[in-house]
Amino acid sequence: MPSAGNLHPVEERRRGADRRSGVDRRLAEVVENAATLPLQRMFPHARLSATEAAARAAAIEAHRQELGSRLGRNVGAVVAAVDYMLNISGDLVSPTIVEHEALELLEHRSITDPLTGLFNRYHFDATMTHEIARCRRYGVPLSLLLVDVDRLKLLNDRWGHHAGDQALGRVATAIQKSLRGTDIAARLGGDEFAIILPDTDAVAGLIVATRIRRNLVESASTTVTLSGGLVELPRQVADASAVQLMLVADHALYAAKNSGGNCVVQREYHAEE
Repeated sequence: MPSAGNLHPVEERRRGADRRSGVDRRLAEVVENAATLPLQRMFPHARLSATEAAARAAAIEAHRQELGSRLGRNVGAVVAAVDYMLNISGDLVSPTIVEHEALELLEHRSITDPLTGLFNRYHFDATMTHEIARCRRYGVPLSLLLVDVDRLKLLNDRWGHHAGDQALGRVATAIQKSLRGTDIAARLGGDEFAIILPDTDAVAGLIVATRIRRNLVESASTTVTLSGGLVELPRQVADASAVQLMLVADHALYAAKNSGGNCVVQREYHAEE
């Protein structure tokens, strides 16, 4: 079995996607498994090292048992943690209690584009950097696909912005229908979308792009076409960044637009770019 620091990429994503619901349940797991679930996950603003978090988790469990003994009932992991870190250790200064469902809704809205339901630019930028680092660590490919709606301004001018918004929604649906659960799709703004394709080389990336365009044609009652620019993360260039990949993909997108649109152009990354 691989160690926690050397997981297979598929297993790493599976663990990352396994979100447990309920603050009390998550904190109880932190207390019971301080070595594998650091306390920082529950209290990210409490500046604790891994060693300090493990010690704090053990202290919280002891405090929970002491409170339970005094009160004659189980006070729960959350109450014990907040009381300890607010009144004893001083790790928390002025905490605010928020319902878990409300917090999840706020978190979802903060990373989601309201029109299309895809991720927003903020989430895309953070995820792109993380995925580049992950794919480099495991020696697996990654491709970036930029997609732009052809002649959206003409559609808006002729039929109104509502028609344009509907077109963007259909594009988002076609994208979502074409991707795996591990792919990340975002609306960068306006009529431009970006798709991170982990574990995907340029050949497979072109297949994904074709699938998106086909699904869009099948779902649209009016003619809406896409142009795309694709680039694969170069394995021989160790310092290729997210910004540089975006630049190459953007150049490829412009090439597709200049050739008349309704196509996808692939460009290779070169160090001088």
